[in-house]
Order: sequence, then C-alpha cells, then structure tokens
Amino acid sequence: MNVFSTSPPVRPAFAAQHSARAWHGLAGLAFGLLAAAPLAFAHEDGELLERRIGAAPVSWVAPASSTLPMSLRILAFNDLHGQLETHQRVSGSDGSRPVGGVAVLASYLAAERSEDPAHTLTLIAGDSVGASALISGLLHDEPTLAVLNGLAGADCPRIARPTSDEPVVTRCLTLATVGNHEFDHGVGELERQLYGGAHADGTGLGRRWDGSHVPELASNVRRRDGTPFLPPSAIVTVDGVRIGIVGAVTAETPALVPAEGIAPITFEDEVPRINAAVRDLHARGVATVVLLIHEGLLSPRNPVPAPLGPGDAHGRLAPILAGLEGGVDVVVAGHTHQPNNVLVPLRSGPPALVVQARSYGTAYAAIDLEIDRKTGAVVAKSSRVMTTWADEGPGRSPDARAARIVTAAARATATVRERAIAVAGAAIRRGNQTDPETALGDLVADALRATAGTDFAFTNPGGLRNDLEAGRVTHGNLYDVLPFGNRLVRMTMTGRDVLAILEQQFEGPRVSLPAFLRVSGLRYVYDLGRPVGSRILAVDDATGRTLDPARRYSVVTTDYLLAGGDHYTAFSAGTEATPLVTDIEAVEAALASAAAPLAPRTDGRVRPFAAPR
Repeated sequence: MNVFSTSPPVRPAFAAQHSARAWHGLAGLAFGLLAAAPLAFAHEDGELLERRIGAAPVSWVAPASSTLPMSLRILAFNDLHGQLETHQRVSGSDGSRPVGGVAVLASYLAAERSEDPAHTLTLIAGDSVGASALISGLLHDEPTLAVLNGLAGADCPRIARPTSDEPVVTRCLTLATVGNHEFDHGVGELERQLYGGAHADGTGLGRRWDGSHVPELASNVRRRDGTPFLPPSAIVTVDGVRIGIVGAVTAETPALVPAEGIAPITFEDEVPRINAAVRDLHARGVATVVLLIHEGLLSPRNPVPAPLGPGDAHGRLAPILAGLEGGVDVVVAGHTHQPNNVLVPLRSGPPALVVQARSYGTAYAAIDLEIDRKTGAVVAKSSRVMTTWADEGPGRSPDARAARIVTAAARATATVRERAIAVAGAAIRRGNQTDPETALGDLVADALRATAGTDFAFTNPGGLRNDLEAGRVTHGNLYDVLPFGNRLVRMTMTGRDVLAILEQQFEGPRVSLPAFLRVSGLRYVYDLGRPVGSRILAVDDATGRTLDPARRYSVVTTDYLLAGGDHYTAFSAGTEATPLVTDIEAVEAALASAAAPLAPRTDGRVRPFAAPR
C-alpha cells in the first residue's frame, strides 16, 4: 500500500541512503506532530495560526524505494497580480506582521534555490499580471514581468512563438502557465508582453519592452485555425532525468475577460487536452509529470492526514482532477487564492499532490520529489505552503534586483498614484462576493449611477479588488479597487429585462453560492429557498415604486458585464447602448465631489426574505 502523511517540516536530502524505511518513519512521526500542532500554536489565532499549521508537509511514498534516487525541489507561486510592494499584513492575537512583496518573495526563492540550484525548478501558476496594483498596471505590468525575468535568470533566453504541439525542450528552470487575467487586455497585449514590443501609449519601463524569458504553457488554448496559442508542455532535464510540465488555464476564461480581446483564440475543456499532453510526454519516455494549472480547489482543512476521498475535494479543479487518467504526480494550482496542500486520487495510479500558495506573493509552495533514476518515476513526494514573512529570515534582506525594479516603478508612478481624491472617515470594505450588500459595493454602484444619470446601475463584485482604508484616499488607492478600467455603457432595458438580470445571480455556477451584483437605484428581496428563476420576490425603484415589467428604464453597467462577463447574458437585452467614461473615472469624480469624510454605509437595498413568525 502507499503511505501518506503530514510529515515534519524539514527538507529530506533525498540521497541514496534515504530508504523507504526512513520515509515510513517520517510518516509515523507525522501523526504525533499533527496532534500536537494546535497546542504548539495555542497562543495564535486567525490567519496567523492557519499559516503556521499550513506549513506542515503533506507526503506520499511508494511501497518500494529506489536505491539510486534523484532529488528535485519545486518552488511554486500563483496569482501575484502585480503586487510589487509589501502592503499585506497577517493578523494574530499578538498583532500583525508584514508579508509579501516581490523583493521579499524573490529573496525566499533565492534562499531555497541556493541549497541546490541545479535540482530546483520554479513554477508559476498564472495571474502574475492583470488586476494589478497601480505601480505595475499603470506601466502595463512590465515591472512585474521584469521581476519574473530576473527569477528565470541567464539560462532562460527570450521565449519564441510556438510552431507545433511539440513539447518545448528547455534548459530554463523557471516556467509558467497563463491565468485568465493575463488576457484582461486582449491577445495582442499579451503577445506584446510575451514576445516584446512597445506599448501604443509609450509608457512602461522607459524603453522598448524586450519580452518574457519565462516559458509559458497552456495546453487548452488554441488559435481559431487549430494551432496552439502557447506550447502545451515542456521537458526539462535535471541531472539526467527528464521532467514533464503540462500547462492549462481555466476554461471559464471567456466569462472572466472582455470578449473582444480574445476573439482570435478558443479555450477548450481542460481534461481532454491535459490527458493528451500527459500521454504524449509518457510516449516520449517522460515518467515524472507536473500539471501547472490556473484553476484551484477550495481549501479543505489543513493539514490533511490522508488523501481526500472522491467527494472531499471542492472547487472547479475537483472534477478536472477526477477526469485525469493518471500519471500526474504534482498539481501546482492557482485561481482561487486559497492554500491547497492535499493528496487527491486520480482515475488510476498514485494520488496527485495538489498545492496552491495563496496569492499576492504572500506564500510559496516548497515541493520535494524523490525520483528513481532508472525508471524516471516519482517514488516519494512532499509539499509545504510557506509564508513570505517580511520581518524574518530571507524577508529581512529583500532581493536587490527586484527591489531596484520596484523602486523605479514607484518613482515612475508616484505623481499619479499620490493624487489626492477624498478622505475616508473609516475603512470602506468590499466584503465577500456572497455578501448581498457591502459598503464599498454601494459606494461604487451609486457613483456609476450618478455619473450616467440612470435609473439603475450594476457592477460585478469581482471587479472590486481591494478595500478603501481609513484616511487619505488617493488615485492609487482607488486604482487598487478598480484596476481594470472597464468602460461604462448606458442603455435602455425593460423592467422584465432588469428582473432577468437579478435572477441570473442565482443561476448556472451561482445556484448554490450566489455572487451578488452591486446595485444602485433599486431595492429587492430574494429567497434562496425558492426554485431557480423565481428567487426574486419584490423589486422597487429608488422612489419606492414597484418595478414595472413593461416600463423602459435607463441602466448603466460595464462593458465587461454587457459582453456576458461572469456568465451574465441578460445584459445583452439592452438597447440604445452609449459608451461613457471608465468606472474608475466615474468613481473618482463622484468621490472628489462628495462631502468629507466618506463613511461606510449600507441601506438594506438587498435583503433576504424573512418568513413572518
């Protein structure tokens, strides 16, 4: 039988003397550590406790060990989103601690690689750019891409366009897949970022962008003529053993980015393309395969003392894993911004180790593999999710090269970023997408409606990427909230059309977990206990009049939602569409003219049905 465990937080040397007996010993010791973990961190709470416990490794070992193993370490991160600076803090009962920032992340990765650079891969699971902080986004994310080029190093030349479905054979030990946010500004801009060229408005790092040096993989993205948009896989040779890397991005990307920008390409179902790429690697004699995918699980309890059962994995990655034929040793995930560190069974063979390292550079995964040199197969694997503390260890000495890039980007964006807009008397929070109403959602939706002069306004909760903190509100703060620059569109819709929009909050992927639109100009009551399609019980306009299905109303929304983003097709019923300013321009103008200080308010415009007692 296979052995699995949460094992001690140490890196095995994976030398020949580490036999199966040693791995079994680690497995037995792990259960004692797991039982002791709550006691060891009893003085901590919240996310701090979660991060401490999450650093405990999850491991698997085959019943028979190799007499001549090769060790491989994989360092992985995901969903960086251009967060160049250290602004994140992790709170516990003893206060909060700084975490993240690309120079801090780079210092941790460098410290890990220094132990054995020739046996260390770095993998990036998408959304490195897009929905970025202003310091990166205003410069078309070139600073973030430059930092990633620095991680890749001299062994990674500028990447080339793919010419076939053949795996890329590369000596580069840093590889990535794209996420949905890499497509935020369309295929043309992504290709410029990948292969080089100047942006049309001339801004950036002050010179023509040279292109990416990190090979990008995506097996399920194709051009309309059927050719690959990016290579499906790569083969890297480490100490004589060939390692296969397969890339994939969520097939839901078309619902998450502006439609016109991705017209030249298609996003196919992940499972068939991944299985085909894995079979191709196996046919080429590659036995060890890592799946690098921008899709993730929702976080199960961590650490996990056994492989998850077939029904225990949740999130959109779960059915993808269930459809894999086998032969995938490690899955480096992303997209959900949650810590994953679990073993998940596939249709055949050993369970896959599934790892995701939160987001924004506040963590990384450290994955250790023991590979039989004769067969090329993995005989043991272990992983941890490590926090990039900025106040201890490598975090106290940020990577110098990355720090220089951050400093240059900060200087280039300082004037725009520091432009004062308003003052917030208290923090104005965006909340969760499942919250029916939030203070920041109301503020933004009201600003859009005021700008457009319409009866109603709608925007999506996923478009609000940060909170507004108490104190001075700058353009940079607002950019962090609204980084996409979505264009507002004013149009005419019937009351029946508006009702269809509200009902779509509870349809499709949102049947069991709604993601409430942020609305202005209307008030409504919903009941999740009613059948899909009839969950809206009552709708009034701003004057208190009941929504008239036959009446024509003026509506403002974003071009993203109008194009069907987030699976909202009902907006397409609008007529007389007129483009307006961007969402951030509208909100900045509204806040600048508002009475100071801004205050967090909700008014009960969205309410769940409460049965009379």
